[in-house]
Amino acid sequence: KACVEACPYDARYIHPDGYADKCTFCIHRVEKGLQPACVEVCPTHCIYFGDLDDPNSEVSQLLKSRKWHVLLPETGNEPNIFYLI
Repeated sequence: KACVEACPYDARYIHPDGYADKCTFCIHRVEKGLQPACVEVCPTHCIYFGDLDDPNSEVSQLLKSRKWHVLLPETGNEPNIFYLI
């Protein structure tokens, strides 16, 4: 439970089986070449997911062409979730 309380992003939660967990961006789907479920079901199509290491990927292109911010940059955690402005 300590990691749930310590997470600066409020991203951790207690799994029904009793352990601390967090979103994996549906890694089981990504490994099959699918998008995370949140991307597919977002009614406003405002969630993007992709390979930041690929300069030609949609997410890389969006970050080059749009203003963005990350949560808590002062922590030095270098998060990989970007919010487009």
